[in-house]
Formats: sequence, C-alpha cells, structure tokens
Amino acid sequence: MGAICGATGAPNDQVLEAMLGLLRHRGRAAQLSSSPRGPQLGVRANAEAQASLPASASEDGRVRCVIDGRLFASDELRDQLTGRGVGLSAQGLAQDAELVANLFMLDGVAAFEQLDGAFALALATPDRLLLVRDALGEKPLYYAPSLDGAVVFASEIKALFAHPAFVVEPNVDALHRLLVFSFIPGPQTMFRGVCELQPGHWVQIDLSAPEREPVQRPHWHLTEQVGDQPASHWVEQVAEAVRLAVAKRVPADGKTIAFLSGGIDSSAVVALLAERGLQPICYSVGFGKGLLNELAYARMVTEHLEVEQRVLTVTPSLFIDLLPTIIWSLDDPLCDCITVPNFLLAKEAAREAPLVFNGEGGDPLFGGPKNKFMILGEWYRFLGDYDRAQAYLASYHKFYDLLGQLYTGDFATRTGGSEPLEAIVRPYLEDESMGSFLNRLMHMNVKLKGGQNILVKVDKMLGAHGVEAASPLFDRHLAELSFAVPPQFKRRDDVEKYVFKQAIEPLLPRPVVYRKKAGMGVPLSHWFKKTELRDYAHDLLLAPRALARGYFRPEFVKVLLSGVRIPRSLGADRSGELLWMLLAVELWHRVFAEGERPSVAADSGGSEGIE
Repeated sequence: MGAICGATGAPNDQVLEAMLGLLRHRGRAAQLSSSPRGPQLGVRANAEAQASLPASASEDGRVRCVIDGRLFASDELRDQLTGRGVGLSAQGLAQDAELVANLFMLDGVAAFEQLDGAFALALATPDRLLLVRDALGEKPLYYAPSLDGAVVFASEIKALFAHPAFVVEPNVDALHRLLVFSFIPGPQTMFRGVCELQPGHWVQIDLSAPEREPVQRPHWHLTEQVGDQPASHWVEQVAEAVRLAVAKRVPADGKTIAFLSGGIDSSAVVALLAERGLQPICYSVGFGKGLLNELAYARMVTEHLEVEQRVLTVTPSLFIDLLPTIIWSLDDPLCDCITVPNFLLAKEAAREAPLVFNGEGGDPLFGGPKNKFMILGEWYRFLGDYDRAQAYLASYHKFYDLLGQLYTGDFATRTGGSEPLEAIVRPYLEDESMGSFLNRLMHMNVKLKGGQNILVKVDKMLGAHGVEAASPLFDRHLAELSFAVPPQFKRRDDVEKYVFKQAIEPLLPRPVVYRKKAGMGVPLSHWFKKTELRDYAHDLLLAPRALARGYFRPEFVKVLLSGVRIPRSLGADRSGELLWMLLAVELWHRVFAEGERPSVAADSGGSEGIE
C-alpha cells in the first residue's frame, strides 16, 4: 500500500509533509522529492528502508517519478531499457519509479502506453508535471488545478486539506450525478475544484503556462476486435489469461488473503490461488440469523479447495459509530452499501497480510446479469418509445425516476434536469465502433462503474487499514481479450459469463459456477425498518441543518423512513438503498463541509518517517 502527493509553485516542505501526514494510513515510511526547478513530489509506502521507497529519477536527472502501486512487466521494461543503453541501479520499490522515469526520458508520453500495472504515478521535469493512472483504474488519483496559482495532487482528496488555499465547497453537479449512479462518473468530485484523473488517462501541467487548463488525455483504449474462433478456443484463452492475471499479483512471500462472497468471481480467484499451491485465508461476511447470505456457497468453495474460511457477521450495531470514519476514508460519498463489509473485512485482514485479493471485475468484463434488462429493451426497441440512455439510468434503481419527488424546487432548478446525466452514457450506448450492444454495455461498465466506483471503493476501504487490493479480474490484458471474445460466448442462451464459467469450471463445484447471481445482498431495507439504523437515519436526515441544505423534500424523506414501499418503474422495493444514499450524502456534509472529522482524522498529520 502506498500514496503519492505533490504540488507546483514555490517549494513548501511544510505543506508536503502535512499532506503526507494525512496519508499516513497508506504506508509507514514517507519521502519528499524537491527541486529548485519543477514540482515537489511526495510518496508513502510500506518500505523497509527510505532508499527503497517508490521514488527515483531518470539517468540524466531531468525526470523524477513517484508511484503508488506497481508495474507487472518490470523485467521486460528493464531489459528494454538496458538494451537501449540506460544504466539502472534502483533497489526495492524504487525500481518501478526508475523504469518509468527513464522510459519517459526516452519516449515521452508514448511511454504510458507500455505500462501494465496497478498504479497512479507522477512525473516531474523542470517545466512540467504529469499525472498518470493505470488502464482500468485500480489506483485513484486526484488533483486541484487551481489552488492559489498552484496545482496540487494526491492519492486521496483529504490530503489536499493541508494546502492553505484549499476550501471545501460541495459540488452540486456531482451530487446530482451521485444520486442517479450511486457514484460520480467523470472527472468531477463532490469537492468543487477537485478533479479525479480518469482510468487510462494522463494529464499534463505546463509550468510555463500556468493559466492553461489541464486536459485529461487517454493512453489506453478498449476496442472491439471480435474473433471468429470456436468457443473452445476462447475458453482456453480466458483460462490462460485469468491464471496470468492472478500470478502477476501474487506477492513474493506467497502469503495471500482473499475476500470470498460465494459468488463465481471471488470463488474463481480463490480457486486460482489454491491451484498455484497457495493456502489463502478466505474472509466471508454474513448478516445474522434468518437473513439472506451466500455463506453456504462460500463454505462449499473452501471445503472443496481445503482452505481456511473466517466469517464476519455484520449488524448495524457493529458499524453505526464507524460510519463517519468510513465516509472520511472514501473522500467522495460512494453510495454502495458494500463499503461497510469491505471496511470491516479489511480491518480483520490487515492483521494477517498487507495484500488482499478480491473478485471484482467478472461482471463488467464478461457480460454479467445486470445487462439483462438492457438487452431485453434492445430486443423490443422496434416497438418505439424507448430511449437507451433513460433506460440505462433507470436500471441503476436509484433516484433517476424519483428526482421530481426527492428534490426541492430550488435544487431541481440548480441541477439542470436529467439531460446532462443522459449525455454521460449516451455516447457509450450509441458507439458505432462497437457492433455488439453487449460490448457497448460492458465498455461503459468498465470505464464508468469499474474504474470510478468499484475499484476506488476497494482501494479506499482497504487503504484505510494500510492494505493493498489485488483485483485480477480487472486486468488490462484480460479486458482486451474480453473484447475479442464473440458476444454469443459471453451470454449463451440464458447463461451469463459463459466463456468465463467454462474456463474455471474444472476448479470449482458445479453449483457454485452455474447458480444464479445473488450478490452480497446487504439487508438494508430490513435494517432501516427493524433496527437502530432507522432511528439513526431519522435523526440525521430530518435534523434542522440537514433540511436547511435545501436539497431534498422532507415529506419524501419521511415516506422513505416510514417503510412505505415506493412504486418503481423497474425492480423490487429498494427503499433501503435510497435511504443509504441520503445518509451518505448527509454524513459527507457533516464530515467534510462542516468539519466533524472522526477521531481517525484527528490522529492524522505530522511528518515522522519523512526524509
């Protein structure tokens, strides 16, 4: 686990040290990299020695680099650079930073296309700052392009608080997006003036033209290049690719921890680890007696593979007091309730190992069941009165079709209606470069939900405990392969993820592979109706200061809290998910906009371990 940060403008070691202090949970040791000319850089990591931190420079000394994360093809890059006459000497975690700095010295921004890994990195030259994020977005990175004439960046937004010019101001446009997607698609964040670097993108800040607005540019694209080989060919290819994706993330000591829900994706990752002769400790979650869970399937997997399983039972009494800390750890209020189990599981796993495997990515890459409604809609589109973008946003089951009931009149006017939201997804849904509608859906889910919600959530929840996430099913080469697999082998008849299931079927019990997807199934509606979470939400959402924000109609919030089912155009009663989103928004305002920082935030700061 690690973090990076930095700033342009006049060097200020005190500010950089304070930024690194706010990122202390992401690594034991820290280091500044300053220069009389060029940006300041800072880095944190769990390094054994300062010299091995992921910070280095090019052979000519003109390019400095810091990295959060790691490259997966370091040996190949090292061979390439030595073959081109570059002298390399860095040790430990610093090796990747040295490779990137020298590759950029030789190839400029074309170097980014060659980088395979899970990383966020910064490059500094005397006249430029460049920020780069990995292809799928396993590592987040944020920047504020105009703080008192400086550009400031960090792995987590909270580190920007150390800059004296930073002021928290809620971003209404981002809030509007959040309430429909449950995350914030695009470069906006809930903090006005702070941008998220998009997955597979880089941005350059030209120090000679500080007034020029930085523009994010892609260094990696997903393209549809469907092959014509039979299903057996693709099963073999996918089986090989998932094995490689797991192998390149296994730590040198072989000690592995894994989150195991009992679904096919996490089960496949555990099976692939076990196949390598490893003995992963598997953490699973339940929600109490009588409530739905997947523990029976998770147990079936661990017994079949003969690996250890540990079960954590999550109830509101276990996490209500932690909610402000979870919101603080997230930065943006990602409204997926699975953040709570992720946070609690990460806390337990941190006692065992610094790296945790997960099964995120199988659905976006191989055509999971959440595409079903959109595919059905496409079949019947000829009947008319069907808008793809509107249907897609409604399929999230959030507030898209309830905004008229939720928003106050003033707030509705400020948001600008639903057309800006539809404009986010329409280019993906109508992308003629992809002939398959399923691939259009998958592309959108990978680029938006994957790199801006799922992977960010995992990184932040594990990072809060100093734990690194390994997400092998969100792998660059696996993603590229997926868009070569013919669509009929991703969904075959009524079987979703067909080619993926065929690839891992020999490793797992058949009932685990071919059962219907259930998801983790956090019992939110039950909790908000039957437990102390209802009173907690009532006190926060209907408090005078919450109502004074002027966002939401109190009468609609009261209806949600009453437990009355809200009629929906799609799906079952999801009032618990809606209340969870409103709760996350209110807590975000209290923690960040109003400064009610949890105790973990008060403990941050300082500069011990910095050289």
